[in-house]
Amino acid sequence: MHNATDLGGQVAHAIALKGISKTYGPVTALHPTDLSVEKGEFLTLLGPSGSGKTTLLNLIAGATGPTTGTILLDGCDITRMPPRERGIGMVFQNYALMPHMNVFDNVAYPLRARHQPANTIRAKVTEALDRVGLRGFENRKPRQLSGGQQQRVGIARCIVYSPTIILMDEPLGALDKNLREQMQGEIKRLHKDLKTTVIYVTHDQEEAFNMSDRICLMSTGQIAQLGTPDELYFEPVNEFVADFVGESNLIEGKVTAANTVMTSDGLTLVVCSTEGHAIGSLVKVLVRPEKIEMIGRSAPTVTSVRDNACAGTVAQTSFVGGMTRIAVRCDGGRILRIKTVSSRASDCAPAGLPVTVSWAASDTVVLKS
Repeated sequence: MHNATDLGGQVAHAIALKGISKTYGPVTALHPTDLSVEKGEFLTLLGPSGSGKTTLLNLIAGATGPTTGTILLDGCDITRMPPRERGIGMVFQNYALMPHMNVFDNVAYPLRARHQPANTIRAKVTEALDRVGLRGFENRKPRQLSGGQQQRVGIARCIVYSPTIILMDEPLGALDKNLREQMQGEIKRLHKDLKTTVIYVTHDQEEAFNMSDRICLMSTGQIAQLGTPDELYFEPVNEFVADFVGESNLIEGKVTAANTVMTSDGLTLVVCSTEGHAIGSLVKVLVRPEKIEMIGRSAPTVTSVRDNACAGTVAQTSFVGGMTRIAVRCDGGRILRIKTVSSRASDCAPAGLPVTVSWAASDTVVLKS
């Protein structure tokens, strides 16, 4: 084992993966991957089914062994260490509670497995149940609890022995929308209180954005982009990230000058940066729907029209509660999607209305690849 500084002599990360990969025969579940997680960080592994996020979590937990690479926990090599010796907590989507045990015994199980004295077990179980709001439920069996209460028991059982790292595998996937949002708040509060490191797996981008310090977005067994929620949303590195994270308008064009892109239908776009792209390069430009402003075409004021603008007509309006989605067909034939805060449905722009749409250069991002 290495000591508690990593191989470069720097202070160790909570978890550091170096060239870690996993294959099953001819199938590659995870390509060689480097990833470091800071102490106390809430990192979410986000991605569609089959992207490699659960494989990565299982490698950290020790549920499966890597094909190549090294896993360091606080600077120590745990690549071949048995799961029970890693001191890592796990919260599952299906709760994984023992149905014949009451709440107290379910939460106490990890402490009894570690041969803790009875008075220590009672004190720690009581504290864990307090933290998840289940004091007084000690004698109930899992079947007597709601789904949210069962998940709280699963979380209490995980935190009761104070693991330095907690892994959560789609822990809220079985809950309804309102309960999911409530539990997201409770998990965030617990993370803040416990100051432990959390690695959280989900396919729900809204959940990832709500909870994470950083997001590791995965695709086809590799990291597509690693960064803060803000970076993934406003600075996606490629089309997959732009499409997966939020809604987007992706416009193809050619770099014609510094910070200028010309589209195939003759629209000149002023963009925030063309750095890294030579004149003549074909690129894709991202504009988020909520960044586009729509005004009546008859007499747009100078202040209303920003760096980029085009005329068109409303093709479709969809009222979806708090937000309204509008599709505008520009005069060149291009469809741009707009998203605005809803007003009354009767005030929505009708199909066929002539409009001008405009947006700022700072909201016009050239994808890096």
